Amino acid sequence: MKLVTCLSLLFFVFFNNTLLNAQQSKKLKVLFFGNSYTYVNNLPQLIKDIALANGDTLIFDSNCPGGQTFNGHFVAPLTITKITSMVWDKVVLQAQSQEPSFSPSQVASQTLPYAIKLDSIIKHYNNCTETVFFETWGRKNGDASNCPFYAPVCTYLGMQNRLRASYKLFADTTHSVFSPAGEAFRKSISLNPSLELYNVDESHPSLEGSYLTACVFYEVLFHKSVLTNTYNAGVSPANATFLKQIAHDVVRDSLSTWNIGKYTPYAPFKAALIGSLNYQFTGYSNTLSNKWYFGDGTTSALSNPTHTYSISQTYTVSHVVKTSCIKDSSSIIVTPLVLGISNLNNSESSISIFPNPATKELSVNYFKNLNSTINYSIYDVIGNEYLNGTTNDKINIENLSNGIYFIEIKENSKSHSFKFIKSDH
Repeated sequence: MKLVTCLSLLFFVFFNNTLLNAQQSKKLKVLFFGNSYTYVNNLPQLIKDIALANGDTLIFDSNCPGGQTFNGHFVAPLTITKITSMVWDKVVLQAQSQEPSFSPSQVASQTLPYAIKLDSIIKHYNNCTETVFFETWGRKNGDASNCPFYAPVCTYLGMQNRLRASYKLFADTTHSVFSPAGEAFRKSISLNPSLELYNVDESHPSLEGSYLTACVFYEVLFHKSVLTNTYNAGVSPANATFLKQIAHDVVRDSLSTWNIGKYTPYAPFKAALIGSLNYQFTGYSNTLSNKWYFGDGTTSALSNPTHTYSISQTYTVSHVVKTSCIKDSSSIIVTPLVLGISNLNNSESSISIFPNPATKELSVNYFKNLNSTINYSIYDVIGNEYLNGTTNDKINIENLSNGIYFIEIKENSKSHSFKFIKSDH
């Protein structure tokens, strides 16, 4: 069971420390099919050591001959032997590092068919095993050997864009999970280009590159945060902290893109107060069965229900999702409020924000004392905090990306939360 206390009462803070500390230890059996990108620095062992530091267990096996392709794994007798050697929770598939970066037509004819065949073999022997595609990274300065034949691979970004598109194709076509290690490389390079993620060959990962990849995999496989993990694998503490943050941000930023929870039960959810005593509950999982327990004796089987409470008090809301193979559950605490009532002549305050949508500034209208300074925090819809501070009037939001946000305004012991849209138009 996972428990999250949602202080702002409006959203689920994905993978925060409360969730991490409350989660039960997990034990996973994972089989890796890949090549040198997987066996250099022993990626599966790094993931195992990270899991161990969080109280989890990874049992793994692998077959990763240098340069191996999906086709090579499909025809190799050892593939069936490995798949049938144990009931695996997940099987990780990593293609030859260049193949998925080739043209869409070439990938469709030479690589995608074998991704489908490997996934079919995995599901044939155990329909409950989850396939995870390991998105690798573009070469540091592009693929010089294939540049004359296909221009996009001449640069790192061109190659990385093609890898992302192809691995997304593999995962979507087979209803599998996408592990975005290559996207974590992209973000790390963008934010800290001096941190070397590559070996001297500008292709294979350095220890830092493998550690970043292992952090991504830990979050994808175990559905837990790596941020407070104490295992650094010999990477300097400062670099390890940076790389853990990159992995965490990349994975949680695009759960639906990576298909995390889309095809398997994933119970965490967010709660938004949308009216007086009325909540909207939104899950991340697209599963065969949803069951919601609202904490007041009522339930729902809808995917994303709304619920109106009769009185304002604290409730524990639980979400249970399952398929024929697996079940997951999650809970948060909510306190429904009565909205829209203000009396400016008594001791109660009334707070509002405007304009909405906002472009450059968000104004806070605080009627109780126009000269008073209040504390605020601004979050996105999955709980990432972007701004915080104090104000008695306006908040500069010019640097926020366009999208939906929540602002939490703290007034003494009370907390007021509002939803707003940041838009340049």
